[in-house]
Amino acid sequence: MAKRIEADQRDVLEEKLSNNYVKRDFRGDISKYFSIPNVLVLLGIRGSGKSTLSLMLMKDLGVKFAYLNFDEEMLYGVSIKDLRSLTQAIYEVYGTDVNYFVFDEIYNVKGWELFITRLRETNRIVVTGSNSRMLSGGLSTVLTGRHSDLVLSPFSFKEYLRFKGLSEEIPTSTRRVAEVKIELGKYLDTGGFPEALMIGKQQVDVIYNDILFKDVIFRYKIRETEKFKDFSKSLISYYSSEVSLSRLAKTVEVDKRTIDLWSFGLENAYLTYFLPRFGEKPRERLTFNKKVYVVDLGIMSRMALRSRDEGRIMENAVFLKLARDNQLRGLSYIKGKDFEVDFYDEVKSRLIQVTRASDKVDEREIRGILKAKSLVRAKEHLIVTYDVEGVERIEGREIRMIPIYKFLLMS
Repeated sequence: MAKRIEADQRDVLEEKLSNNYVKRDFRGDISKYFSIPNVLVLLGIRGSGKSTLSLMLMKDLGVKFAYLNFDEEMLYGVSIKDLRSLTQAIYEVYGTDVNYFVFDEIYNVKGWELFITRLRETNRIVVTGSNSRMLSGGLSTVLTGRHSDLVLSPFSFKEYLRFKGLSEEIPTSTRRVAEVKIELGKYLDTGGFPEALMIGKQQVDVIYNDILFKDVIFRYKIRETEKFKDFSKSLISYYSSEVSLSRLAKTVEVDKRTIDLWSFGLENAYLTYFLPRFGEKPRERLTFNKKVYVVDLGIMSRMALRSRDEGRIMENAVFLKLARDNQLRGLSYIKGKDFEVDFYDEVKSRLIQVTRASDKVDEREIRGILKAKSLVRAKEHLIVTYDVEGVERIEGREIRMIPIYKFLLMS
């Protein structure tokens, strides 16, 4: 049985390797992570392309490798004891000289960390996972200092243009600007899941349901599935807005502890992100409400219960770029009694507002940045607009306005 499963998966693997794929953007050389006894962990939301990226890495390295996908139905319920026979099957199918391994969604097997620990001593290993808890559990304990992790999201706007076969450079001609704006409109609606771009945006529904059932409901043993699905759609509908989980708990008619678990599950499945409000004291950050953002714009379009809000959609897109660039480090939003700033990027020391403005920026956006300077010292002040561009100097501060298509294509 094990050998047949491995042989069937190898046939699928060879077909995948014959395809051409979109190059993904990562800082630095990923091949440096392939040292013994290190393990490369590729994390991210289901459907973002982790499996494809791991195969691309192997192909680029030009090495002989074995591949095993634990997300297949035939491997559900596999135990740590079964991994020995599966390893033997790998050698029988691929040969005994293979020393590069790719294990897809192996965290479905209880105790997998110990198996990887033994195997990594003489082999180079990539594991993928759709749950961030992989690194806070057994893996982190047994592989202290011996693993590198990278988080993959659906296509960025740059990668989207690359997928479309279009230039990803910031356009300068009128024609190219118009072309990029048209594609931006499509991207803000369809999002960046590779399958959705190849098959159609209805594929977002399939990916979304897989995330809910495989990565949250099954993993956290959620019984009230209908209420959970209602909660998930309600949470998504708050994209780019402050959210009160206590209020949502009353709406869905479950207790706060249950809502906390459900939101925890969605966040760990990389479906949603919670952005903290800036507080000068650590205790303040714990008590403030957070803003919620969604990992893919297509999910927002398909699942949000509210009508489309172009300004909030733009803000979510800006957040996703900041999250990729910073790996979620040092991001918060600032809110005072009569003002709000969408993002404080502590890593790059900048304040960022996002507005739908296409001809003139509302004074409220500028006032928010000016008032925030009493709380933080930022070197850069940026307003991301739909189509306004320029620089203004107000109260000794240089405020730069940049169209969103340019911001999303910046390195």
